[in-house]
Amino acid sequence: MALAFIFDGAGFGEWLVLLAVLLVVVGPKNLPSAARSFGRQYAKLKRLADSFRRQIMDMDREIDRVIEDSEIELESAFTMEGDESSVVPEPPPEPPPANPEPVQSEPEATEPAQTKPAQPEKPVPGAVEPEN
Repeated sequence: MALAFIFDGAGFGEWLVLLAVLLVVVGPKNLPSAARSFGRQYAKLKRLADSFRRQIMDMDREIDRVIEDSEIELESAFTMEGDESSVVPEPPPEPPPANPEPVQSEPEATEPAQTKPAQPEKPVPGAVEPEN
């Protein structure tokens, strides 16, 4: 970023001064090989930065895909077998009658049981009679 700032603001005069300093420091004989070496290193650095940028973008796309898949799974979990908002819930079971008849236990019989005639059941107060 610092180099980009320098190159953008450098005019013709600055380039001439930079070239003169390079000629003195590197020498006219080694200047072409130094320029090639600088170009190779710059290209390598640029490829490395592009590769890093692509990896970051791939990770971002992968995270977005995982989030979308999770949202789809959550939506399908809440809407299994159609729209559950249209399903009518079952009513709760009816409570037992307030005054149930006491159950009488019969003594154990050692003899074969005799058949007794059926007696009509006593109505429970407040209970609804079933329709026949």
